[in-house]
Amino acid sequence: MVKSVNLRHTITYAKQTGLRSFQNINDEAERTIIQAYKNELTHDIWGNPEKLREWATNKFNELRDKNYFSIKLDNDEIANERNASIKAWANMIEENANCKNNPFFKLKILRSVVDNLKENNAQFPLVISKNVFKDAIYEVKKCGSSFKKTYIKLYEQFYSMGNVVVDDVYKNGIRGKWYSLKVPNHASSSQSGLLKKVRDFISILSQDSNWCTRTPKAINENFLGMDFHIFVDSKGCPQLCIVGTDKYGGQFKYIKGNNQYAPIPDKFKAILKSFLEMKKLDKALVGETDSSLVPVLDICK
Repeated sequence: MVKSVNLRHTITYAKQTGLRSFQNINDEAERTIIQAYKNELTHDIWGNPEKLREWATNKFNELRDKNYFSIKLDNDEIANERNASIKAWANMIEENANCKNNPFFKLKILRSVVDNLKENNAQFPLVISKNVFKDAIYEVKKCGSSFKKTYIKLYEQFYSMGNVVVDDVYKNGIRGKWYSLKVPNHASSSQSGLLKKVRDFISILSQDSNWCTRTPKAINENFLGMDFHIFVDSKGCPQLCIVGTDKYGGQFKYIKGNNQYAPIPDKFKAILKSFLEMKKLDKALVGETDSSLVPVLDICK
């Protein structure tokens, strides 16, 4: 006599329900998100590709729009250096060609950026460098590595060029970095690749301004031997540029805000003044011609 077989018990739960099993999910970012949110996701969501895509999209928007409150920061710091910075990160992620069509990869990156923004600490998001971001995204996409570790590694490599000095700034609720370097003069510009590296570097720092230095070719003979100091805020936007010579207390040809044709906004004048004082350049002169020279602190008033 042949025994009957209960086929229901021989068929996997995934087949019974029509849901995917975890081992059948090949996308690395998708698997990472399922594991990261395993206490929040049920199988009826992650086992259904369309439901999971919708969930990931909503979670990305939730992280983008969240109020990253901290008991150790004031309201301006929370609004401008936590919440606004995260929105800038989210916008950059959404615009990136490797991210925008994959909600799981987008969420993986943004989750890494917000990971340490807790209510009981005073941490801020990573400072944005759009050039480093693109390289980090490419490496993470290729290797499946941690975005934060990759970004920090590439950031340090990118800004480790021998003649670049980086000064961190946090003043009056504004956070960012000053990058200081010298364009090689005629004698040293013939060194292999040095002038090109410096020109490319200045061009990268100048993006999102209307400065001529956005184009490497604009950094021509008129700039050889000159000192550059560029302040880039935490959202990756260049806000101040000082060009000239630091010698003998300083004489500068240009000191411009993000819009070179408009006065420097008041909120960045304190950033400029504190930098000049720190570098002992507060007695410097500025002007495009000898007849137009004025004390540098005059433009900080």
